[in-house]
Amino acid sequence: MVIEATSSLRRPIKISTDSLSNLMAILNPKSYHSMVREIQTLLLSHKHIHLRWPKAHVGYLGNECADQLAKEAIAGGDPFLLPKALS
Repeated sequence: MVIEATSSLRRPIKISTDSLSNLMAILNPKSYHSMVREIQTLLLSHKHIHLRWPKAHVGYLGNECADQLAKEAIAGGDPFLLPKALS
């Protein structure tokens, strides 16, 4: 969704994610996962958009805010159960 939302901007866009496994999947040209293929196609057609993985999260305001919200949810949030993956 971020790629589609920023695709009309004609300036360099850097999207940071801490999910290295997702980035590795996107880099895999032999991936058969439909969502990965869709992301690959979007990135190929929007060469001004780049994905990156920050090695350290310190100093990234968005990440520090997400970390704080996650800590608050763990400390005082309502628990919920997620179904187990079939794999």
